[in-house]
Amino acid sequence: MADNSNQFVYVPSPQSGNPGQTSAAFTTMQTRTSLLRAVYGGTETMRAKAQEFLPQYEKESDARYQARLKSTFALNKLREAVDAASAKPFRTMLKVLDPSNDQDLPLWVQDIDLQGNHLHVFAHQLFNNAMLDGMAHVLIDHPSTFNMPNLAAQKASGARPFFKLYKVDDVAAAYDAYVGGDVKTWHVRIRGFRADRDGFKEKSYNQLRVIEIDPTKGTGIVQLWEQLATSGGGSWTFISEEPLQNMPEVPFVTLYAGEKEADYQVKSVFQDLAYKQIEHWISSSDQRSILSAARFPMLACSGVQIDPEDEAQFAIGPYKVLYAPEANGRWYYVEPRGTAIESGAKDLDRLEMQMDMMALNPVTGTHRQYVPQNERDIQETRVHSVVHDMAINCQDAIERCIQFMGQWTNKDLTQAKAILNTEFSNTKDRLLEVAQLVKMWEERGLSRKALLTEVVNRNLLGDDFSLDDELAFWAKIDELNMQAADGMLPGRWTQADPTKEPAGGGGSSSSDPNASANGNGTGTGTNPAPKTFDFPKGQTRPTKQI
Repeated sequence: MADNSNQFVYVPSPQSGNPGQTSAAFTTMQTRTSLLRAVYGGTETMRAKAQEFLPQYEKESDARYQARLKSTFALNKLREAVDAASAKPFRTMLKVLDPSNDQDLPLWVQDIDLQGNHLHVFAHQLFNNAMLDGMAHVLIDHPSTFNMPNLAAQKASGARPFFKLYKVDDVAAAYDAYVGGDVKTWHVRIRGFRADRDGFKEKSYNQLRVIEIDPTKGTGIVQLWEQLATSGGGSWTFISEEPLQNMPEVPFVTLYAGEKEADYQVKSVFQDLAYKQIEHWISSSDQRSILSAARFPMLACSGVQIDPEDEAQFAIGPYKVLYAPEANGRWYYVEPRGTAIESGAKDLDRLEMQMDMMALNPVTGTHRQYVPQNERDIQETRVHSVVHDMAINCQDAIERCIQFMGQWTNKDLTQAKAILNTEFSNTKDRLLEVAQLVKMWEERGLSRKALLTEVVNRNLLGDDFSLDDELAFWAKIDELNMQAADGMLPGRWTQADPTKEPAGGGGSSSSDPNASANGNGTGTGTNPAPKTFDFPKGQTRPTKQI
């Protein structure tokens, strides 16, 4: 008997109440993203967290604490790690392959968000935010057309679908439902903001868009709510509601780039690195405080009695004379041994090495200690596998977004493919691989098409390179080479037609009826006999000695 206990039941949102309520997943994620964003921002945002990131010691005065806070600077390994990882899939231009050859899609790709951004730029921003927070969202929006009389009026208005990027903190709540064996998003609440000019002043409003749909019927609503920003979290005012039709679900796509714990709840791969950077922040603050107090030697004296009048004018510097009225009096400098300073420096080095490892750095610690080549290879493979899997997820998310664009306009874009760079090896290694491929091609173990395909896959050719045009060009060259023989000279073997290889590597074509069957040079036709060789056992070249 089928279990219907989890059967989805759609209940439309009311036009009253508090839409600003956040989901449990949002509450969990907000704690994580606030920490990640503060650490990612570097010195400025970490100082703003004050005692949350840099504790104030017992009996430390406020003035001394503020001085210590202002003299602490962040080594921003988190930003370095996120930006470096997110750049790998976008080293080459993102490509969209559409077998349906839709005429509008290439134009949409050029300005995917109606803000002048190419899909490549938009996708890079999406991937970067997802790498930092663990996930990021895209709403595939469309200008309202429900008041337009017909499709012609809609086309005349220039209305078309576009992408909107939302960070984790922008989405107050989102819910998925299992319908017909598929997962569909049916309710999303998105935060927004607007400001009205009031003379020379500004009046700010918090906005909330409620987008929901009954996935069993394909109809839904879009609500707009507003709240005065200075109300201190007061009540929300219902503004408007519009119908949402002909969509099987809310056109909302989430890119997960971390450890998914639940729907819309994920742990970023760099969360531990953020905590390690805070630890480094605290240790570097202590180290700088110690240096400020201990790296300058202190002048001391013994057996010396200083006149109170001289003490008020006492100074140390050039052109000053120190004297000791007492015969046994002396002046000397007191300097700490520096053991604590050295220990602090070692602690910082250790923390920085750990941060490199957490940053998915394939050459961890090479500037501090020797790392064997095999260990670096293992680390690099680990890095590439992590970023590679996330790049595949990004491709899927972009393809899903394009499908929603097709649904908005009654087009079938389900076959459109997004292609990101997933070849992360360095240029030197790629060139060595290509050299091996060229050798295989020269030895006729690989076709020209396979060779060029592999070179393209390694991103060694420009984005405007066309494999079909290149193959057609070389096919024509091969044809001209074959036609170069005037009947007196044999044609040479080409990749385009390997069956016409000259017998013995330099004689007439194997398809030439005048060629000798046994290769002894005794032809019966009008063409001269092919060249013979006197190497043993019918060889065409000397035996390799070394």
